[in-house]
Amino acid sequence: MTSPTDNRGAFSGSAIRAEKPRSGPGAPSSAVEGAERIASDYASYLRDESRLSGGNASHLIFPKNEAEIAAFLSAMNAQGVPVTVSGGRTGIVGGAVPPGGALLSLEKMDALLDIGRDGKTGEWFVRAQPGILLKTLHRRIEKKDLADLADSPGGADPAALREFLASPAPYFYPVDATETSATLGGTVATNASGERSYRYGPTRKYVRALRVVLAGGDVLCLRRGETAADRDRRFEIIMTAGEKISLVLPRYRIPAVKSAAGYFAADGMDLIDLFIGSEGTLGVISEIEARIVPRPESILSLVPFFPSEADARGFFLEARPALPDALVFEYFDSASLDILREKKEAEGTGSPLPPLPAKARAAIFLELVFTEERLEDLTLALEEILQRHHSSTDETWTGIEPGEREKVRLFRHALPEAVNEIVAKNQRACPAVHKMSTDLAVPEAKLSEMLGFYAERLRASGLPHAVFGHIGENHLHVNLLPRTEEELARAKSLALEFSRKAVELGGTVSAEHGIGKLKHPYLEILYGKEGMKEMAKVKAAFDPKGILGRGNIFPESYLATPTRPRECPAKA
Repeated sequence: MTSPTDNRGAFSGSAIRAEKPRSGPGAPSSAVEGAERIASDYASYLRDESRLSGGNASHLIFPKNEAEIAAFLSAMNAQGVPVTVSGGRTGIVGGAVPPGGALLSLEKMDALLDIGRDGKTGEWFVRAQPGILLKTLHRRIEKKDLADLADSPGGADPAALREFLASPAPYFYPVDATETSATLGGTVATNASGERSYRYGPTRKYVRALRVVLAGGDVLCLRRGETAADRDRRFEIIMTAGEKISLVLPRYRIPAVKSAAGYFAADGMDLIDLFIGSEGTLGVISEIEARIVPRPESILSLVPFFPSEADARGFFLEARPALPDALVFEYFDSASLDILREKKEAEGTGSPLPPLPAKARAAIFLELVFTEERLEDLTLALEEILQRHHSSTDETWTGIEPGEREKVRLFRHALPEAVNEIVAKNQRACPAVHKMSTDLAVPEAKLSEMLGFYAERLRASGLPHAVFGHIGENHLHVNLLPRTEEELARAKSLALEFSRKAVELGGTVSAEHGIGKLKHPYLEILYGKEGMKEMAKVKAAFDPKGILGRGNIFPESYLATPTRPRECPAKA
């Protein structure tokens, strides 16, 4: 079995040694030349779920292995051509939208390579290429569809594979992004979370090792626990040609909340954590080793409805400490329910969404782990809390069997789709408008204050909106839905106001979606200009010409030697 960081002896003291890329078998990568051809035949690669316009590229490549990534980056770096990395293109902050130059799609690097067990900790892990779809990874692990790994390149450990297949215990990879076409590499590059993160945490918690191709073509092999920063937050990296990179991490303090805002930096941190959530600006991930965990066998999915938003929030604040086996807590305000009602009415009898209770003005979606022995006690405890907040189990959608649970979960996933339909309708009437969505999280003690601030300012603004999201992690999305350019200007101003308030309360400006190309001003609110400059120095250490992820995380103006995008050569 070959590990992604099987480079024993590569470290010398506190120094980290880069290595040459692994060679890869098979046909060479396919490439598409010419901006006009890409715009006409591959237009979907020029945009992501952010709907950011203006994406363009003159070269599109589909590498099939690490060596091809390295060769392409080396060629582009030598000529100063910007390179944007593309995965599932499910991000909503424009990170995968190319601002010119070249586009590197990882979709053909989609293999599950290995499953193994750590001899020291006993934990199971999988090794995969970055382009594998998260839904594919989930299915193969949960169904144990892994027999082909016995013949995979590099070779799975036969004993470990047999043990895993023979075990009756269910396992799963806990990270569950809402978008079904998200890729594993994309979720690592953004430190994605999803609704399960209330119980299981974000992607960072599960990444054991990475292989990362740098702009010049060298590869860093990073295994958790092997590359800690010194007391001054410094690392020394020795490249294959012998030159040394002296890297100093930013000195800012990351908020003590769920956060995906800028580069991770902390005393004594591992270098692997710098690349998790770096949004394609420091290197291209070519291989991932991720931990998998036991899957709960019995889950109860619930959507209780409430006559007021205050009742829903009160229920949550009481239920969170009272239900320690909860997997998920999600909140939906009255505007969210009205949007779903309108969606169901528009879809007519063909709608898969059940009718919402007419008097419901808010809802909570939650999932609980249970055993048959404790189910009755759990139901009684839940009923008592519901009644104290003017609801009951009779006013609750419930699912235990997989089919029932999927119908309940449909409620959760139908809302973002309905919001996007409203945005599209507004854009048809006024092409300049777009959704403004916050991604803020605050400390638990400040949640009620933040919710009150949202309610007050939204009421005063008169803007169409919907508030929903991960209330279990004190993290709600305020979706502002402007219909005119004047409303868009007010929505932008209000989003900045919300961000300043969240930072004032000790929170973050991005809890899960990252910064991308759209949220530079928010990151500056959090870390200030000095923090932005510190991040730019980290990028310059790994990518002196600034070719990777141009415009992601911070504006190009922060780069020491910003350059304009260039046309790619006819042959890379």
